Amino acid sequence: MKTIVIDANVMIRFLLADHPRLSPAAKSVFLKAQNGKLRIYLDEVIVAEVVWTLSSFYKIKRKDIGEKLEKLISQDWIINPKKDLILSSLSLFVSHNLDYIDCWIYVVAKDTKLSLETFDKDLKRLKFS
Repeated sequence: MKTIVIDANVMIRFLLADHPRLSPAAKSVFLKAQNGKLRIYLDEVIVAEVVWTLSSFYKIKRKDIGEKLEKLISQDWIINPKKDLILSSLSLFVSHNLDYIDCWIYVVAKDTKLSLETFDKDLKRLKFS
């Protein structure tokens, strides 16, 4: 089965369905994956870019971002060897007042059993809680 990599714009157009030409094209990609015709490799950097764009530019609430992305990323046809870490980061992002990148590095540090050095007070509280 063919695997493709998508960029943040494809995800954003799909999630927002706000562009007359690009949103249907993005939807077509996801429908092909849903129908078993391809798989989508979703890089963790793209997830971070999508979260940042949706929250900062489009002012979408973190709970809504988390719900939409968790539902999408949980699909079997979305692949990434770090999928569990991405989902954990999204969950943390929804439940804490932290930037997504801080959630990501916290989850990665915890998974790799490495210590995390930070000056971020909120992240420090999470780190030691």
